[in-house]
Amino acid sequence: MKQLHDKGSVKMTSAGWTIDAVELGLLPDIPVEHIYYQDTSGRTLNMPLIMYVLRSGGRTVIVDTGGPADEEKILRMTPFGYVVPESNRIDNVLDRIGVNPADVDLVINTHLHWDHCSNNNVFANAEIVLQEKELAYAHAPCEAHMPAYGFHADEAPIFSLAEDRIRTVDGSCELAPGLGVVPLPGHSPGSQGVRVDTVAGTFVITGDCVDTYRNFDESLPSGRFSDLDAYKASLAFLRETGWTPLPSHDPKVLEKGQFGQ
Repeated sequence: MKQLHDKGSVKMTSAGWTIDAVELGLLPDIPVEHIYYQDTSGRTLNMPLIMYVLRSGGRTVIVDTGGPADEEKILRMTPFGYVVPESNRIDNVLDRIGVNPADVDLVINTHLHWDHCSNNNVFANAEIVLQEKELAYAHAPCEAHMPAYGFHADEAPIFSLAEDRIRTVDGSCELAPGLGVVPLPGHSPGSQGVRVDTVAGTFVITGDCVDTYRNFDESLPSGRFSDLDAYKASLAFLRETGWTPLPSHDPKVLEKGQFGQ
C-alpha cells in the first residue's frame, strides 16, 4: 500500500496554544449509518457543527467555520436540515468569546464540505489553508459528492466565497510554531488534521476522519467516505501518533469546551 503519512516529516515544537471548541449549529437526528460504517441499527444521533479557536500569544487561528445560518440555504444543504439558534450564529459566537474576525489571519479547513467552510468569508483578512488534493477534488467531485461540497444548479459552491484567499499545501507541514497539518484522506480525498501543541500535550483536530470519539476508540470509519482503505490508514496513523483527538461532531467536545490549558 502507498505510504500516506510520514510522522518524521512533522516538526514537533513546544508552543503553548490553547483550544476553544464552540458550536455553530446542530444536525439533528442523523442516521447512524452515516456516522459509523455498516451500522444498521436504525438509531439516530444529534451532531453539532464545531468550530475550533486556537490562541497563542496574541494570535488567533480558526479551524473550520461551520455551515450557513440562512434558512433557505440550510434547507438546500442537507436533507436532514439543521438548526442554528441565534446564540450559535458565528457573529454572536465570536463576540461571546472575544474574537474580532478582522484580527484572524489564518483559517484552516479540514476539508471543503459545506459544514466546515461556509463562513470562511467572515474572516476577511485570513489566509485559508487546505490540502491541494481537497481543492482539486472540490472543483470536480463525483455526482454523489456534489451536495457535500455545496453544489447547486443556480449558484457557485459555498467554498468559492473566499477562494481567492486559499493557499494549498501538499502533505504535512508546519504553519506556525506548535501548529501543523497532516493529511488524513479517506472521508474526502484531501481531508487533513490540525496538530496543536499545548502545555497539556499534543492534540489533533481530526475533521470528519473522526466524527465522534467512538470512531477513534474503535478505529471505525464513518459511513461517508471517498476511499475506505485510505480512511482506515488515516485512523491507524492517528492512533499511532499518541496525540489526543478532537472530533468534528461529538457533543462531548463541547461539554468540555476548552483544551490545552
